[in-house]
Amino acid sequence: MSAVSRRSGLFIALAAVVAGLLLLTAAPAHAAVVVAAWNMEDTGSTMADSSGRGHTGTLHGVTVRQPGQPGFGYGFNGKPSYATVPSGADFSPGTANIRISLSVRFSVLPSAAVGDYDLLRRGLSTTAGGDYKLEILGSGRAFCLFRGSGGLVSLSAGPNLADNRWHSLGCARIGKSVVLTIDGVAFTKAGTTGTIANTSAVFIGAKDGAGNDQYRGLMDSVSISVG
Repeated sequence: MSAVSRRSGLFIALAAVVAGLLLLTAAPAHAAVVVAAWNMEDTGSTMADSSGRGHTGTLHGVTVRQPGQPGFGYGFNGKPSYATVPSGADFSPGTANIRISLSVRFSVLPSAAVGDYDLLRRGLSTTAGGDYKLEILGSGRAFCLFRGSGGLVSLSAGPNLADNRWHSLGCARIGKSVVLTIDGVAFTKAGTTGTIANTSAVFIGAKDGAGNDQYRGLMDSVSISVG
C-alpha cells in the first residue's frame, strides 16, 4: 500500500470517529415524553387524552365546541366551570424535567374576588410532596410555579394577555431552572425545587372542586410532558 493510500485510509477512519462523536454529543440525554395531551375537541362530558396513557378528564360546566387553536376548544365561564383528571404517577416528575403547554384566549381580567385564573394546577401550597401550576395573575400576566422537596421557584413575566387573542403558554421545570414561555419568548429563573411527587388530581380552569380561582375564557391544546 502506498503512503498516499495509507494517509487516505487514516483520514477516512478519523472522519468516521469524529462524526460518531458529534452524533453522541448532539443526542439528548433524556427525551421528553408526553404523558397527557387534551386536544379539547370533545362533544360530551369527558375530556379525551390523545397521549394513549388513558388520562381521561371530566368536564364540569365547560362549554364544548368553542373556537380553538386550532379546531375547537373549551369555554370556561366561571360558573364555576373546570375539568378534573384523576391522579396518576405520570404527573409526578420526581426530579425529572416537566413541562405544561396550553393555549388561551381571554379578554376579562381576574376580579378581586377571584384573585387569579388557575389554568392548570396539581396540588395546593399545603400539599405534601409539592405542587405545580400555570396561572394568570390579576395583572393579566402569566405565572409559573414549581414546589418540591428542595424549595419553591416561581416566575411571572410578559405582557397583559387579556387582549382577546390566542396566546401559547409554557411552564417548565428544567434542571435547576423554571422557564415560562409566552408565544415563543422564554423567561428563565434559576432555583432548586427538588422532588415533586403527590397524589393530587389535575385541575384545569380552576383551583379545586369548589371552582376557586376560576378561569373565564377559551382554552385549547393542553399537554404535560416529563423527561
